[in-house]
Amino acid sequence: MNDRKKKKTPARRSRPASGAAAGALLIQNDPSLFTALINQSNDAIFIVDPETAAILYVNDKARSNLGYPGDVLLGMKIHEFAANVKSDQEWTAWVGRVKAAGSAFIETEQRRKDGSRLPVEVNVRFVTLAGGEFMISVARDITERKQAEKSLREERNKLEAVMSAIGDGITVQDREFRILYQNAPHREKQGDHAGEFCYRAYQHRDQICKGCLLVTCFADGRVHRRETSAVTEQGTLHMEVSASPLRDAEGRIVGGIEVVRDITERKSLEEQLLHAQKMEAVGQLASGVAHDFNNVLTAIIGYANLLQMEAKDGGPGRPYIDQVLASAERASKLTRSLLTFSRKQTMQMKALDLNGIVRGIDKLLRPLMGEDIELRTVLAASALTVMADSGQIEQVLMNLASNARDAMPQGGRVTIKTSLADIDPDEAGGQRGGRSVLLSVTDTGTGMDKETQKRIFDPFFTTKEQGRGTGLGLAMAYGIVRQHQGTIQVSSKPGSGTTFTIALPYHAAAPNPERPAVAPLPGGNETVLLVEDEAVVRRLLKLVLEYAGYAVVEAADGEEGFARFLEHQGVIRLVLTDVIMPKKNGRELYESISAVRPGIKALFMSGYSAEIMQSRGIPDQGTHYLPKPVAPDTLLRKIRTMLD
Repeated sequence: MNDRKKKKTPARRSRPASGAAAGALLIQNDPSLFTALINQSNDAIFIVDPETAAILYVNDKARSNLGYPGDVLLGMKIHEFAANVKSDQEWTAWVGRVKAAGSAFIETEQRRKDGSRLPVEVNVRFVTLAGGEFMISVARDITERKQAEKSLREERNKLEAVMSAIGDGITVQDREFRILYQNAPHREKQGDHAGEFCYRAYQHRDQICKGCLLVTCFADGRVHRRETSAVTEQGTLHMEVSASPLRDAEGRIVGGIEVVRDITERKSLEEQLLHAQKMEAVGQLASGVAHDFNNVLTAIIGYANLLQMEAKDGGPGRPYIDQVLASAERASKLTRSLLTFSRKQTMQMKALDLNGIVRGIDKLLRPLMGEDIELRTVLAASALTVMADSGQIEQVLMNLASNARDAMPQGGRVTIKTSLADIDPDEAGGQRGGRSVLLSVTDTGTGMDKETQKRIFDPFFTTKEQGRGTGLGLAMAYGIVRQHQGTIQVSSKPGSGTTFTIALPYHAAAPNPERPAVAPLPGGNETVLLVEDEAVVRRLLKLVLEYAGYAVVEAADGEEGFARFLEHQGVIRLVLTDVIMPKKNGRELYESISAVRPGIKALFMSGYSAEIMQSRGIPDQGTHYLPKPVAPDTLLRKIRTMLD
């Protein structure tokens, strides 16, 4: 037998155990290692008997979190410090729910030994150990997170308060135009549309709106603004829209901020300002027209007065002359209305019979009404005396009658009524109390609702079509009535017509006659310097003065007037001069003459108002002034009074 040596088979090396198996082996061989590991955890760990809720094991973190030393926690029941369960019954029910789900993850609070509360995030699972079923609860202290959330919530509330206080509507949108945020003013006006696409929420479109500012903003990264408008149930809404990019930490555009400002009121104020400027220009034009018109009326009234003095009572031409004077007088009131409209004329208050004013304007109103509107006047039997400017009251009646006519496009009836009433101040309801003269204008037109009645006297408010009304007629009527210490009220219902009622203070004294009886004109033989640039007016005044016996030295402007004064200064007793003239105005003329002869008497005349006279240096106090048109008798009485 061959003695051959057998080859030795190399011994196998044992394969290393897996990590999990090695860990289990180490823990099994050294339980203290398990304890050391579990105590290193930053989370509190509890092993609990699911049937009794008794704590079987806790790590060091659980002890430090709750403030219990040593093994005090062992044997305690979970609901002695857990906020989510408070009794054995609740514990049993809660365990059943966790078993059914397999695990639980909740946020709750735990009570510390000192009574304070600890916010925790708890992860619960069931495990089987040594043949028994146990519950492992891992509780993480989330105090810092809760504090951070609270701080974030407070900051967000502050930001929301600031965003809401701005008043403008603000939205934040992503790159797809999805609404991420709306501030309170935007939600109140547009509704809550968070999460919706902007173009669907507000424009009811399926695609981005044409001309959307955010599209441009996303493209160039700049802020863009524009004004736009939209028609709503409340009317036209004017808006100013601005869009700016929203960037992330790296500067990339991730969305946009859109701010919408309601500028409807501002636009309305701008329109009112523009309208006011136009009306101011119209007022200036009216003032100029009134001046020229007054010069013409001075001639008409003057020559008609001279004819009246020459004509015999009952003569064939006398009624025609009286009618010319009556028409000229009404035209004179019209010029006063023009000046009042331009705010350049004070009212001329007299004791007047309101019935007489209504009778006087009746003939003027009837053609205004048209054929399909009946005009009725129901006047009190006795005189109703008020302190008033007849021209202004006529203007109020004209405005109210015009509004009544416009409210009856299909025709109807307008009734003007006067009466005397004793109004109890406690029951006046906005009307003036005491003894009052009432003037009402009633129509059978379309009427108006309560909202319209509230605004009917507001400047620039009108219910008429664009271009058919300024919104100033009733505002002017209101202002005139208030200047007369009166009140004006409106009563109306849609479809039932409208009544405007004016209450004016009753004046016990007898009314002044509108046209006093013709009396002999006072005259004299003194010399008067007459300075007037309007030739037709100058010729009339010279004729009137010479008719009354005065000697007249005339001039066409201020420079000529001063030269003529120097020629005749020894005999001239009074200077009668227009105010606004070429070369040298009335004030400058008077100053030049006064330098030569201090204290000389002067009477100023003008077709402009007293306000313009003051602006030209003619004071309203201590100055003799007559507004044109001036009647011959008024002029002659004034001159005689000054000379005497």
